[in-house]
Amino acid sequence: MDRREFLDILQNQLAGQMHEGKIAAHLRYYEDYIQSQVMRGRSEQDVLAELGDPRLIARTLLDTDTDSGNISYEEYSTEHSGFSGDDYKEDQGHAHNSQDKPWQDKPWHEKLISLVIFVGILSVLIKMIGRLMPSLIMIAVGVYVISFLFRRR
Repeated sequence: MDRREFLDILQNQLAGQMHEGKIAAHLRYYEDYIQSQVMRGRSEQDVLAELGDPRLIARTLLDTDTDSGNISYEEYSTEHSGFSGDDYKEDQGHAHNSQDKPWQDKPWHEKLISLVIFVGILSVLIKMIGRLMPSLIMIAVGVYVISFLFRRR
C-alpha cells in the first residue's frame, strides 16, 4: 500500500459519517505526518506500517468524534482549503515548509541549547543593567540637584 491508497481508504471510510471539514483536517494531518517522516529519511512503507490499517484509524476517529454540531469546520473544508481528497501529490504544496514553523522539525536537544543560550544572554543583560543602575541613579540625582540649585538662583 502506498500513501495515496492509505489516504483514499481513510477518506472513503470517513465519508458520509463525519463533517467534510473534519475529514479534510484528518487527511491533511496524516498526509503531513507521512511527508515529515519521509523527509526525515524513513521509507514511506515503514511509516505506513507504523500507522497501521487506515480502516482501524477511521473507526477510531469515528468512535472518538464527539462533535455536537456546534463547531464550524468550514475553514477545513475542501472548498476553502484547496485540499482535494482525490489528489495527494507532493507537488501541490501540502507539505509544510520548514521555514513556516522553524521549531517544528528541530530535535529536542537543539531546542534546549537555544533556550540555554537565550537564558544566558538574558541573564548577562540583567546583570549589566543591575551594575549600571547605581551609576545611572547617581547621575540622575546629580542632575536633579544641579537643576534644583540653578532654579533657586
